[in-house]
Amino acid sequence: MHNIICRENTWYFNRRVPVEVKEYDPRKLIRYSLKTDSRKIAKRLASKENQKLEQYWSSLIATGAKHCHDQYKNLVERASLFGFQYQHVNQIAIGDFLDLFNRLKFVENDFSEKRVEAVFGTETPPEITLSEIFPIFLGLTKSVEVEKSEKQYIKWKNPRELAMRNVISALGNKTINSFTKDDANKIKDWYLSRIKAKEISFGTADKLLIYTKTMISTVCEDRKIKLDISHVFNKFLFNVDDKKQRPPFSTNHIINVLLNPIKLAGLSQVNQALLKIFAETGVCVDEIVGVRPNEIFLEGKIPYFLIKPHEKDKLKTKHRERLMPLVGYALDAFQQFPQGFSELVSDIDSTNSAIAKYLRQNNLLETPKHSAYSLRHSFQDRLTNLDCNDRIQTDLMGHAFRDRTKYGTGATLEKKFEWMKKIQLK
Repeated sequence: MHNIICRENTWYFNRRVPVEVKEYDPRKLIRYSLKTDSRKIAKRLASKENQKLEQYWSSLIATGAKHCHDQYKNLVERASLFGFQYQHVNQIAIGDFLDLFNRLKFVENDFSEKRVEAVFGTETPPEITLSEIFPIFLGLTKSVEVEKSEKQYIKWKNPRELAMRNVISALGNKTINSFTKDDANKIKDWYLSRIKAKEISFGTADKLLIYTKTMISTVCEDRKIKLDISHVFNKFLFNVDDKKQRPPFSTNHIINVLLNPIKLAGLSQVNQALLKIFAETGVCVDEIVGVRPNEIFLEGKIPYFLIKPHEKDKLKTKHRERLMPLVGYALDAFQQFPQGFSELVSDIDSTNSAIAKYLRQNNLLETPKHSAYSLRHSFQDRLTNLDCNDRIQTDLMGHAFRDRTKYGTGATLEKKFEWMKKIQLK
């Protein structure tokens, strides 16, 4: 058994971690390039690598220590502190003589183990397979789980996990250490074949490609694995705008069809109220449900509600935090449910699905291309058609103030209310 395998005319060291060592080294497979296309040379190099690996495992068992990728990472950081770029001793031996001389000079008066192992590169980079990227990435982004609700976290996590599964489908479970520009192109080609088969859109493919680049670059940076990210992922995206824009509802259709009380009779009172608020304010259902009772103000000259993030209940973007005056259908709905909907709706996805299903099955959509989300487009169109300025539009929509600096605190409640009265449906 020579513990070598050939991939694309390059030989790799390849060995599974024995069962008896699993307690100390949790890796499933150790595979890395021997940087040769000669089988004879590969056998000789693999024999040496295997001997070093056996010695390493013996030391783990003897000391009770565990294998840890951080050992290499710490050496890279220590070498940098000493003023050297970390290189393995084999690279140093065949590299620049002046660099070798400077390293020897540095350790001649202090031959301590910590100096020598960092300056003379005693550790090879950790071999990380593609299947390990996602679990490591999750460990590096634990704050995301803290910031999001359980469902929000699942929505964040699942597409990234899918992205790495797709990478493995395209390349096999190779090591990230041997990842090249050709591999990036193969991933892109794999997505292109699925786009041609009409399984996914260009937009979806680009999202998954962005997740792929982010996860690989994050893990490589943390583990100090050298990968020329800018080169490898150059022109990685398709950048084809195939996004299907939802058309807005006409105001006449919203008033006479979509919010017609007779046509909505089969929809629950809560879902009717949510739909009315969405139509009148352009505020999405998940944002409406997120409003707490103490963020609803129905008394006073101008009734309004506050949209803000909560612990484990974040908004889509920071710009979505805003204050919304209440008029027309929206005011009626909040007067019917003055405590809001945060305690009445337990599953936002199910609520959105129920509303969408009812509108579709009862032929309340203006065209097959419309959806409930078209109400948000309708809201902005009503503002635009009355020449509402960009700043007030972004404040009411919860959008970023694009292409210019956003100074000040924005429109006052009175100014927002003035515009909401101008475009109200009821």
